[in-house]
Amino acid sequence: MKKWLVLALVSALMVVLMACGSTSNSNGSAAPAAPIKVSEDEIATGSLVITASDWKFDKEYYAIRAGESVELTVDSISGVHGVEILDTEYNNIINNKTTTVTITEPGTYNIRCSVPCGSGHRTMTTKLVVV
Repeated sequence: MKKWLVLALVSALMVVLMACGSTSNSNGSAAPAAPIKVSEDEIATGSLVITASDWKFDKEYYAIRAGESVELTVDSISGVHGVEILDTEYNNIINNKTTTVTITEPGTYNIRCSVPCGSGHRTMTTKLVVV
């Protein structure tokens, strides 16, 4: 009888752990998605401000030109936030600091909050489109 109880508990625990899993790969990047079409007026030149508040960013995506340097600033209007641009060297651009960002490879890069900011931290993401 105890064997069945232990087996049932272990099985239930495995189901719970699998449900808490993630579909992203080991570095947090999502599976490839359809390219984002960016209009000319959406492309930041010279400077880019990413505004963060209560577990969200102000835009679904931001855009810059490949090979051009941009002064990137994170502006937290609620809480303290930072950004990490996955698959780049820019892994901790913190609140109210400006960092020169130059990405030479065109593509869509996932951005996530780099400062633990509460219950919605894990889902605080956006994208950077490099054209």
